[in-house]
Amino acid sequence: MGSGHQRAILPLNGLLPLFERSPGCGTVDGSDSAGRAPVARSPSPGTAPMIHTPPGDRRRCRSLTLPNGLRVLLLCDPAADQAGAAMSVGAGSGDEPPDCAGLAHLLEHMLFLGTERYPAPEDFPAYVQGHGGRYNATTELAQTRYFFEIPPARLDGALDRFAQFFIAPRLTESAIVQEREVIDAEYRARRQDDEQRILGVIKQVLDPAHPASRFLAGNRDTLGAAPESLRRALMAFRERHYTATNLRLAVVGAASLDTLERQVRRCFADIPCGTRAAPAAHPPLLPPGSLPLSLALQPTHRCHELRLCFPVPALRPDDYLQPWEYLGQLLAFRGPGSLYGQLMERGWLTDIDGSVLLDTRPQALFQIRLRLTPDGMGHTAVITAAVFACLQRIEADGIADWRHRERQALADQRFRLAATTSTLEFVKSLADQLHRYPVAEALRGPYRLDEFQPRVIRACLARLTPDNLLALTIDPAVRGDRTSPWFPTPYRIAAAPDPGAARWDGALDFTLPPPNPFIMAMPDAKPGEASAPVPRLLRDSGQSRVWYQPLARAPGGHTTLYLNLVAACPTHTLSATVLTELLIAWLERELAAEWQQARAAGLEVALSRHHQGITLRAGGVPEQLDRLLQRLASCLTRTRITAARFDQARQGLQARWYQRQHDPAFRRLLQLPEARLGHGFGDEERLAELATMRRERLQTFRHALLHSLGIDCLMAGPLDGAQAQRLADVLEARLLTGDRPAVERRRPPIVPLQAGQACHYRLEASHPDSAVALYLPGPDASPLQEARYRLLAALLHDPFFHRLRIERQLGYVVLARYLPLHDRPGLILLVQSPSLSVDELQEQIRYFLTAPDAPLPTLDPERFAHYRDGLLQTLQAQQRQPTQQAAQCWADLATGDADFQRPRQLLQAVADLTLEELQRFYQAQLLPSPWVWLHT
Repeated sequence: MGSGHQRAILPLNGLLPLFERSPGCGTVDGSDSAGRAPVARSPSPGTAPMIHTPPGDRRRCRSLTLPNGLRVLLLCDPAADQAGAAMSVGAGSGDEPPDCAGLAHLLEHMLFLGTERYPAPEDFPAYVQGHGGRYNATTELAQTRYFFEIPPARLDGALDRFAQFFIAPRLTESAIVQEREVIDAEYRARRQDDEQRILGVIKQVLDPAHPASRFLAGNRDTLGAAPESLRRALMAFRERHYTATNLRLAVVGAASLDTLERQVRRCFADIPCGTRAAPAAHPPLLPPGSLPLSLALQPTHRCHELRLCFPVPALRPDDYLQPWEYLGQLLAFRGPGSLYGQLMERGWLTDIDGSVLLDTRPQALFQIRLRLTPDGMGHTAVITAAVFACLQRIEADGIADWRHRERQALADQRFRLAATTSTLEFVKSLADQLHRYPVAEALRGPYRLDEFQPRVIRACLARLTPDNLLALTIDPAVRGDRTSPWFPTPYRIAAAPDPGAARWDGALDFTLPPPNPFIMAMPDAKPGEASAPVPRLLRDSGQSRVWYQPLARAPGGHTTLYLNLVAACPTHTLSATVLTELLIAWLERELAAEWQQARAAGLEVALSRHHQGITLRAGGVPEQLDRLLQRLASCLTRTRITAARFDQARQGLQARWYQRQHDPAFRRLLQLPEARLGHGFGDEERLAELATMRRERLQTFRHALLHSLGIDCLMAGPLDGAQAQRLADVLEARLLTGDRPAVERRRPPIVPLQAGQACHYRLEASHPDSAVALYLPGPDASPLQEARYRLLAALLHDPFFHRLRIERQLGYVVLARYLPLHDRPGLILLVQSPSLSVDELQEQIRYFLTAPDAPLPTLDPERFAHYRDGLLQTLQAQQRQPTQQAAQCWADLATGDADFQRPRQLLQAVADLTLEELQRFYQAQLLPSPWVWLHT
């Protein structure tokens, strides 16, 4: 339910999710493994096991245990653009005293607010972000993790500051008072979140002796003790759980393993040793004899769901079979005749998935989640019967060796791709895996699948029965006779489901997934075309423009493909905008089964609207992309839009836009510049227009789009010229017919604003918090303006956060961020507050920018150079990454820059910036620029 500290990556801390990791097995000291996947073997006494690494992984690994008991995994990647580290603590909210909910969450926040060696609360954020890095932390039921990434040259300084979190945090009473208010604001910001409310109702029927039944996020009341008492409680919790033997550290850097080891030993040797306590014994999640049971609850928002939950044995760290994932994939198959397909055809279902909701000891909770239509809510008994009929079908014909081999192939592929994961995501998961798996499996553990064991799958199926069911009906029409605490939700406990009360009257031979046609052998590394610094124009007919860029270092050997379907007809009106979104939703419904299999096979595929049509972004090997493009083109040009499929697409789009209206206010404010200044339209306008749509209008729109279509395409990856030509041929043959004139490419429209103009755009929000954002749009799209706005965002974020959140406690979400509008740079300053009015927040933002002690006019040269160099390092690292190169080239093409000089020009513009020049720009141009106020 709640979680941690998310300052630099996301502006809102989530509330602590109820996920627990099982304790890991023991590790063995000292190992240096070459970048290959060795055959597992049992180590002889006194030697370290070999660490299983992805085939072809260039990184080198070493495990070690410091004298204080801290277990560490080091990875050396000489080509890394970013370094990083993560510390995972084997304790979380489930380990705190029951009468002090939120203590673990509070401690997580406190470690960022100064240590004995670095007492200033802003020291770590300023060091990491000032050098172009990011950091974050989260608290969960049984683990707490802290992590960061930074340019490799700055890793040593970051490690020194990071280690002090676990050696000598200050934990001052004044900071405790401040962060208690922050945690309370975080809690209040999520009180309307339906996922938290659903979990809160489930907690009411769990065994009260199990930690998962408790309120874990914390608020002002549960942390209401006097500051000195809270400080003692924090110190006691830290001394018990934040000991070296209960910590796991992962470090990735460009330096040699010997250098990384010296840095780690120097920085982390003084963490107190302690002893690792045995895991506490917990009762089953639900008291014996309490099932079957039904709960009905009323959500805050327009939400219709049926969740069928089953307590099942907890996942074991040494269980490399992943049976619940196996069953979840079979249940969620989207092909014709599947459970999804049959319920969808009746107009009852919009989505389905099966996954582990709670992973804790000694039981987990497996849920089958069915998102229903309002009509479907009237047939929950029949839908439940359909699910159990499908489970019987799986037991009869779904447990097959060929399915397991297919899953092994996909797991091996994901393991290979793990070698290309971004540092931050990779390192934070790696520290957790050191708790869960033996060190030899720290990299491979999540992807390892052992030999096929049908009895394990059948044993899992045996738990998914009507007499072991906790059923949740989530419907705005529910009228509860009781209210859950913490996240107040009306609910009632209904009669236990009667499995004989309804029968499934549809087909019983539900279609199960066929062999996945997108599974293809990963291409072997082979000499190919050398990487090109910029794309080459492969063909240009006016209707069709195709670029191709060989990249030798593409992640996972994947080719990234960007495709714009460019409409000659107007697409920027409200009607055309909604019709384009509706056409995309229809395509996604028609292609649901195939795209589900494509994504399972490692392809990236996403459709979105752009200002002049539709964009496809896909990633995979050329053979996969060939199949994907052929199927997409065939569907778009030949498949009939049936009334049933049109209704499904419209209902799905309507539900998505309704749900988005209830997103946190700060997220919606971040989208407003595009909606109000970029002619993107708000969700309220889109919903009203969607209600007028009929199938005939969509058919007419599709015909007009195809009749005047142009295509722009960029392919970037380790494909050769012949493969690129083949994909271009597929696109032109399937999408372009006849001799038609060239299509005019137009720049995206932006509302013109005058210097000194103030605009106000109000957002209707369902949450009681006030939220205000000031958006300052750039005057033009030059590299110099982008350099200025990017650097200003970096320079203003830390003082804005420190003054408004830490010092003045004005809000929980406080951020300054670079936010471009199409190709124009922009800067946004945003605050979401549970206590101040919109007018008060506007005044605080205005004062921050214009006061005599405003941060930029008073900035010292050393700090300026620190942040400018950090921005340069970040941009250089991004430009070295193949996926970022492709994304930047595509952005350049969208703005008409076919010379691809923008990245070089941006770097030069940043390098040439001086403090005096930026201060003149701030006073003479930024402050007098149009001020766009966005607020609730």
